[in-house]
Order: sequence, then C-alpha cells, then structure tokens
Amino acid sequence: MVSKAKFSFLWLMVGIMLLAGYEMGFSAEGRALKLAFVAPQPVWGPLADHYSQEVAKFAPKLKINNFGSGQLGSLAKNLAEIKMGKIDMILCGGAVPSMAKGGEHLNVLYAPYVFNSDNHMRKYFQSELFKSMIAPVEREGGFKFLGYVADRSPRLVSTSTRKVIKPEDMKGLKLRVPELKPIHIVIKAWGATPIPLSASELYMALKQGVVDGQDNGFDALYMAKYYEVQKYVTPIDYIRQGLIILISRATWDKLNPEEQKALLDAIEPTYKWGKEENENILEKSIKGVQEKGMIVLKPDLEAFKTTAAEAINKELDGKLWPAGLYNKIRAME
Repeated sequence: MVSKAKFSFLWLMVGIMLLAGYEMGFSAEGRALKLAFVAPQPVWGPLADHYSQEVAKFAPKLKINNFGSGQLGSLAKNLAEIKMGKIDMILCGGAVPSMAKGGEHLNVLYAPYVFNSDNHMRKYFQSELFKSMIAPVEREGGFKFLGYVADRSPRLVSTSTRKVIKPEDMKGLKLRVPELKPIHIVIKAWGATPIPLSASELYMALKQGVVDGQDNGFDALYMAKYYEVQKYVTPIDYIRQGLIILISRATWDKLNPEEQKALLDAIEPTYKWGKEENENILEKSIKGVQEKGMIVLKPDLEAFKTTAAEAINKELDGKLWPAGLYNKIRAME
C-alpha cells in the first residue's frame, strides 16, 4: 500500500521530469529545435527547410522548426538568446560571429576582396585558420559552428545615371551600403559617399534620388525590383558572404551523439543543394535585370582590388584585426 506522502512525491517527480522534457524541446514524437534567421522567409526559408529535411534523414525524431523574417527578433537579439539557450540555432552570414563578444577580429570577413571566389570562401571556412579564429568566439558567445551551407550572390554596384567602370567613376556618388567599417573605408577610398539605409527604405531612396546607387547582389537587384529605379550594374563582386549555421552550446550539450552527428552530417548535402539553387537564382537574376532594361558593365576589377587592398592595409590591418590576417586569407585560394 503506497502512503499518501509517497504518492504525492511520485507525482512531484513525474511533474519535474515532464517539465525538464518540455524545456529541452521534447515531445511524444521526439525533440524539436528552433532555428532563426532575419532574412525574408522566401529568400532563406527554402535553404532552412532543406537543412531540416536532411537532418531528419539522419535522425527522424529530431525536428527543426524554422522562424524566418526576424520572427524571433533582430540578429543582435538572436545572438544574445542563443547564448542563453532560448534560441537553439541561427542561420546567418559567415561574418556574423564578429558581432559576438570577442569576435572583433572576424570583421576581416567583411573586408572587400578578402575572398576571390566562392570556392576560396568555402575553403577558408573549412580551414584550420578559421577554426582557430572562431574557437574563442564560440566560447564567449555560447555557440558552436556547425558548418558552411550556402554561397550567396556577391555584392556589386548599381547606379541610376552613371556608368561605373573604374574606381574614379565613383567619385561623388552616394551609395547605400551596410554600416560596416571595412566597407565604408573602401567605398570612401573609391571616392563615393557611403550611406547606411535599411532594406525597407532603399527602393524609395533610389527612386527619389536620396542615394544614387546600392550594393546588393544580382538576386536582390532582381527580386526587389531595383531595376525599376536603376540603369547600370557593375559586377565588382567586392563582398562575398556565404551562409553558416550556429547552434547554442546549451542545446548542443543536451543532444545525444546520434542527434549531434545528424546536425553535422546534414551540412554537406545542404550545401550541394544550396550551391545549385544559388547558381540557378543568379543566372535567372542576371538574365532578368537585363530583360528589364539594365545594362551590365565590365569593370576594371584589378583597379578596384588594388585600391581596396591599399585602404584596408593602411587603415584596418593590425587595428580591427591582427596584422597580416587580411593578406593571409587572400592568399589561401
């Protein structure tokens, strides 16, 4: 016969176990993880969904629920909450860990022409150099780098009235660019004025002449219909930012070996799918903007690269990141 006290104790223990399971994302079907990203759902959503599907092939009871379009907050908030374990995973640009505590040296990944190609960029993210650079940031930020999952269209320059072939052609132009020091330093070295604007403001700013041009990739140029307010496009390919996946260390430590292996094993097939998808989108976008009347120019790439390297080595190398790091990464290809 079970006493009333023992019966109450047993129910208390059951309640604690159920609560623990809830906090760790358990359900009757298995475990569920939350993956956040700030890009619009139609843009990064297909990649996030594909990764989830690949994970399920290796660990059927491990489900990943995707929350795009900033549903779980800004990138800064996502990084703060992944450290606390409130968000399990983040899909983000490769240089985003530079925002985490101790990650300032990773700003080198925002430096123009630090990567010469997508293959160069992926090689870096698989290198011992990258592992040594990300390790202290993982510890401080409370996350683990899972892998590189996709290339993205490199950043170019588009303008409304002026043809840009060489750096001198940019003198006096007001260009909307991300508010990142390496980019601003180089844009100024080319003679233009960097203007930070949110994506939601950009179309009207271009239409009203608040800025003369912008620096997104061909994909954004086409999908956001910037061809309606821009005439010329110069593919200087000056910034390359692939996509990576980070997981909260608190979440990772709760996973069993099979689940951890599944998250890692799903990276490569996701990359292969994403690479083909990115190539298709890029081809479609280049053709699309031309059909809409944009003129694609052929820039003097060496002139842009030379001026950029001079400005970076003079004003940033050894200050924002360790001396020689920029050129070390550039030489990896």
